[in-house]
Amino acid sequence: MARKFMFIKDVDELIAAGKKEVVLPQGTRLSPAAADLIKERGIRLTFAGEPAGPSSTKRENKENPPEASVATPAKDSRASQGIVAVVSSGKTPADNIGNVAARSPYFLFFDSRGNLIEVLENPYRDVGGRAGPLVADLMAEKGVTSVVAGNFGQNIVDSLDKKGIRYIELSGQVEKALKSLLA
Repeated sequence: MARKFMFIKDVDELIAAGKKEVVLPQGTRLSPAAADLIKERGIRLTFAGEPAGPSSTKRENKENPPEASVATPAKDSRASQGIVAVVSSGKTPADNIGNVAARSPYFLFFDSRGNLIEVLENPYRDVGGRAGPLVADLMAEKGVTSVVAGNFGQNIVDSLDKKGIRYIELSGQVEKALKSLLA
C-alpha cells in the first residue's frame, strides 16, 4: 500500500474549508508541523482501517536528556521504524551528536535495531548555502525516517517536514541517544 503524507499546506486547506474532522487513508503519515497545527486547531483525525503507525510526529525537546525526551512507549516511537540518521562529530557511535544538522562532519545511519549500517562524510558541510535542503534530499534518498542532531536550522526543518522525515534535537553521545530512542 502506498503511504500518504500530510503536510502543513494540507492542514491549511482543511482549516480554510472549515473541517473539524477528517478521515485519512490507512498508513497516512503527518509531518511534525502538520501534527502540531492539527492539535492546535482541535481537528479530529480518524483512519479508514487501522493506521500503519503513529498518526503524528513531533520535534523532541533538546533541553531534556535523551531518556526524558522520548516519553512515549517504543511501539509509538517513529525512530523505532525505518532508518535513523544521527548527525555526528565523528565516525563512530562513541562520538558525540553533531551540533548543527546540515553542517556536522558525519552522518551515521542505523537500522531499526540500532545496528550501524553506514557512515557517510557530509558532502554538504562546506557548501555556501542551501545545505539544509540538500541534506534533507540525501536523507530521503537513503530512506531515513528520523534524523537526530543537536540543532536544526529552519531550512532543514522545512525540507525534512515536506518529506515527512522526523527530526529530533538531542545532545550527548550518539550511542546513548540512539539506545533511548529505540528502547
